[in-house]
Amino acid sequence: MNLRSVTRNPQSSAACPLCGSQETGLFCHAFDHVRWTPEERWEILWCRDCGYGWTHPPLEPEKIGTYYPPAYLGNTSQMIDDYRQGRLQKSRSWRKETEKVGLIEQFKTGGRILDVGCADARFLLALDGNRWDRTGVELSEPTVALVSEVFPKLTLIAGDIYSPRLTPSSFDVVTFWHVLEHLPEPEKVLRRVKELLRPGGLVFISLPNLDSLQALWFRRFWYGFDDVPRHLHHFSPRSLQRILSEAGLEFLHGPLFFSRIVNFHCLKWSLINWSREKFGTRGPYYALKPLLFVFELVESLTRSAGIITVVAAREIGRDHRRLEASGPS
Repeated sequence: MNLRSVTRNPQSSAACPLCGSQETGLFCHAFDHVRWTPEERWEILWCRDCGYGWTHPPLEPEKIGTYYPPAYLGNTSQMIDDYRQGRLQKSRSWRKETEKVGLIEQFKTGGRILDVGCADARFLLALDGNRWDRTGVELSEPTVALVSEVFPKLTLIAGDIYSPRLTPSSFDVVTFWHVLEHLPEPEKVLRRVKELLRPGGLVFISLPNLDSLQALWFRRFWYGFDDVPRHLHHFSPRSLQRILSEAGLEFLHGPLFFSRIVNFHCLKWSLINWSREKFGTRGPYYALKPLLFVFELVESLTRSAGIITVVAAREIGRDHRRLEASGPS
């Protein structure tokens, strides 16, 4: 089923836009923590059958831009200065990028890569330019112009994945680092990914996990909902695997729990959200913080992290099937 209906459906009691099941209901209410507008609430609806969730009512296409404040992508000039001075490479933020590189290079160690929604391109900068031909697409024209001027070896495109500058069967890897959940028509996007990948090419998708212990425990306080209403979709491993299949991509591996930094950040801010809303202070968070390490251990053992990554492929070859059986090292 085409997920396009998510953006048009006026009824909160409607069938699941992904699988068509009538077994849907309210998961929780959420508000925009980035713009901090608690008076403006959205419903998070979910399907009990396939585990897919969606934000209701969805943002109208002509209003989406107003929900992305100017500082949403961060300070690009500061990032560039930090990179030149070597400060960025010593930061925890940079470790998140090198973790992504490490994951990808367990599957492929070079080739042509496309990062969708690349923002300030720090992930592309973390890749070895001698082994990777690095391309990124980003909607923010000022960000693309600034980063392209400073880092001319990167190929950055101001636009989206449908840019005519992206040619079919030309990429070995496509990545979505917390981007797919923002896009109005994810199945259509993934069909485009299949078109862009070479045979045997891989797509890596990382996003919040609606089926996680964090989401089930914290509900409206979960950090994965802080970006509502920009997060139009809320995926579980089951629903993500389903939409990949419907887009013609073959599920290869996941959910991967490879970044403790990102997962713990999500867990920490979920507890902070709870503490601030319930008590008006972070005090209880500091008292309960040691328990987060126990919570994270349970997440690891049950493979239900708050942030997950999956790997899919176009036309899995023999080498990839061997990886599927063994998993990444």
